[in-house]
Amino acid sequence: MRAEAPGHRRAKRSLSQNFLVDRNLQEKILRELGAVSEDVVLEIGAGHGELGGRLAGKVAEVVLVEKDDDLAPELRDRFAADEGVRVVHNDALDVDLSALIPDGRAYRVLSNLPYAITTPLLFRILDMRPPSERVVVTVQREVAERIVAEPGSKTYGALSVGVQVRGAPRVAFRIGRNAFRPVPAVDSAVVVIDPDPAAPSGEEEAALRRLTRVVFGRRRKQLQKILRSAPEYRLSQQEVEQLAASLGFDPRDRPEKLHPQELRALALGLIGHVEKRK
Repeated sequence: MRAEAPGHRRAKRSLSQNFLVDRNLQEKILRELGAVSEDVVLEIGAGHGELGGRLAGKVAEVVLVEKDDDLAPELRDRFAADEGVRVVHNDALDVDLSALIPDGRAYRVLSNLPYAITTPLLFRILDMRPPSERVVVTVQREVAERIVAEPGSKTYGALSVGVQVRGAPRVAFRIGRNAFRPVPAVDSAVVVIDPDPAAPSGEEEAALRRLTRVVFGRRRKQLQKILRSAPEYRLSQQEVEQLAASLGFDPRDRPEKLHPQELRALALGLIGHVEKRK
């Protein structure tokens, strides 16, 4: 989804574009971003620059990433005289996002995430190093509910864990479908995430991703049964009991009972067992 001023060209379905046309909601999003004069603001999927453009001159730099071959040149023309705005014509899933931020500068990320690539793009943003001060994204309402879901709920799963171990998310406000053009089939929500500098990375992050894929793909089973039967682990009953005792979880619990940090600890504890199976 992109922010758009009235009179701009039609959205492209191939890029999952739905332009946000409500200016009051645009201002609300920027207030949630909370950017200050020292910040660099990275906007991914800048559209016509209606959001990021409002920050020009108010923050240290605005970096607008846009994949669309028509919109990127439009952005360059619009901000050609503004030294505080940099336009990057590239796919955010291909470009090194961290490299777009000047060394040592505090930054914040803004994105109206296209429906088709919401999850991979969100994790690329959250995996940026060093982490941002804040991430503000617009997503489908259903996705927002999954991001902030608590353990034990039906919507709690791999997405909830993956985001919550990387930072603290909250739903700031909802946006009805009629605020966009073209009108999408679903409502949306703005999610604010304050990243955790101690979020998992490297081998630990890969281990957690493997664990959440395995356990939430078998969420109706007990953890002990999953860890014994899943080909990624194949632990013995004794190994499961030892791991549960050391980490303090009940092996009879189902995956959705464990909090994100408990699953993170379990993923870390399983690394040695995975190495032994190789």
